[in-house]
Amino acid sequence: MDFRPPRFPEQFNMADYFVFANLKAGRAEKTAIHFEGKRVSYRALADMVMRVATNLVADGLLPEQRVLICMQDRPEFAYAWFGALKAGAVVTQINPLLPASDYEYYLAYIKPQFAFLDERSVLEFSKALKSSRHCGRNHSNVIVVGSDAAHHAAFAAWSAQKRRADPWPTHRDDPAVWLFTSGTTGRSKGAVHSHAHFAFNTEVYAKTFIGIRESDVTVSGARLFFGYATGTNLMFPLAVGASTVLFREQQTPELLFRTIARHKATVFTSVPTLINKMLRTPEDHRTDISSLRFMWSAGEALPRELHERWHATFGVPIIDGIGSAESFHIYISNRPGDIRPGSLGKLVPGYEAKLVDDDGNPAAQGDVGTLWLKGDSAALYYHCDYEKSKEHLRGGWIVSGDKFRQDADGYWYYEGRGDDLLKSGGIYVSPMEVENRLMQHPAVRECCVIGRKDEHGLEKPLGLVSLKTRSSASADLEAELIAFAKAGLARYKAPHWIVFVETDLPRNDRDKIDRKKLKAEHG
Repeated sequence: MDFRPPRFPEQFNMADYFVFANLKAGRAEKTAIHFEGKRVSYRALADMVMRVATNLVADGLLPEQRVLICMQDRPEFAYAWFGALKAGAVVTQINPLLPASDYEYYLAYIKPQFAFLDERSVLEFSKALKSSRHCGRNHSNVIVVGSDAAHHAAFAAWSAQKRRADPWPTHRDDPAVWLFTSGTTGRSKGAVHSHAHFAFNTEVYAKTFIGIRESDVTVSGARLFFGYATGTNLMFPLAVGASTVLFREQQTPELLFRTIARHKATVFTSVPTLINKMLRTPEDHRTDISSLRFMWSAGEALPRELHERWHATFGVPIIDGIGSAESFHIYISNRPGDIRPGSLGKLVPGYEAKLVDDDGNPAAQGDVGTLWLKGDSAALYYHCDYEKSKEHLRGGWIVSGDKFRQDADGYWYYEGRGDDLLKSGGIYVSPMEVENRLMQHPAVRECCVIGRKDEHGLEKPLGLVSLKTRSSASADLEAELIAFAKAGLARYKAPHWIVFVETDLPRNDRDKIDRKKLKAEHG
């Protein structure tokens, strides 16, 4: 592919790129957002974004001050998010379903000047505000939106004010958004990104590598507070003048089937957990999803068995890829017409990558190594964590500690986080590889592989397994699963033990299996 890196002017704002450019392109009356039977045109979207921007500045917003978004997937999320960016703020979004203790941490860490909430987060967030000095005097800069009459009227009245206040000008390299890490090794940290980072990845990945189209209608199971979905179901469709579907309800398989069918969606954002749930949905609870031309999968490893089962059932291509808070979005990916199940696909043009062994030398082709990634969407630093910034962000290179290998055809395979890898018999074992094998057994619903020391103090793989029929757990089935793993893997990679878990495996707020918690309980 002939690649030319995109260039952006010095005076640059993300909201102009993603929202206001659609007016110049003649899309003012086209639907930007579908929400609960209503349509929001690009003209209406741009109008609300500008109202939020001018009212924030009129209420005292200063350049690069932080604005916190804590809302469900709704049009007001887009108004507040792009409006704050247009105003010249630094924006970050967090999960609206957290307890007050988590909001206390985020308030102290972010120190927001303004916060946007909705009815789902307001109760717990208000508890956290009692001990916070942020969000204005007496918390006057907390703006609540909602479907109930009081909240709806309050936001409408605030946003309807026509006050003269010019947004602060922004540079392409000004900080714009914090994306939070998943917090697998402690509290989540904000990876700081500039305005140009998001446009860069959109140009090289969404537009050029994947081919997102103006005619697309996008739907997401992943929620907008997750940077993965902020990209695929908000920024990417708006960047080409497509339409996005937003909904607040819990993303059940039945709801996703209905939503895709109702809107004849063409692009679906999902995660492996949801893919598995949709496959387990009885046929009489499904609706036709043949309008989809592809679906994204990211956020956690997609087992090959699950990928192949989805394709055999629905025939919808899965674009599996990997991104991170540090890179903004996906940098290695499959693509329409070039999908290899089990792999993450190929490196997106515009990014550089290399694999390094434990001694800092280039890893041999086919061997597992630590990924070093470079590209013009790499985070500037982690807020308030100098040591972590030095360790993981090195002169434009992102060094996350994630382990990969690359085959002779240029396809990449994720082998897990560096701290997740096991060393059995002196050889690295990828939990993902073992999990992929166990998932092929017809009795297994989901699984996680961690390390546990045997009676000699040597680390061996332990398989934590949730069964499709939990009553079938037995010593015979444990032996069968271990034998099944050995039949498809090198013997040292097979689980030394199987523990049957009677409940669903625990997950973090991004719906990834919580390995940290499982290690603490079973390691």
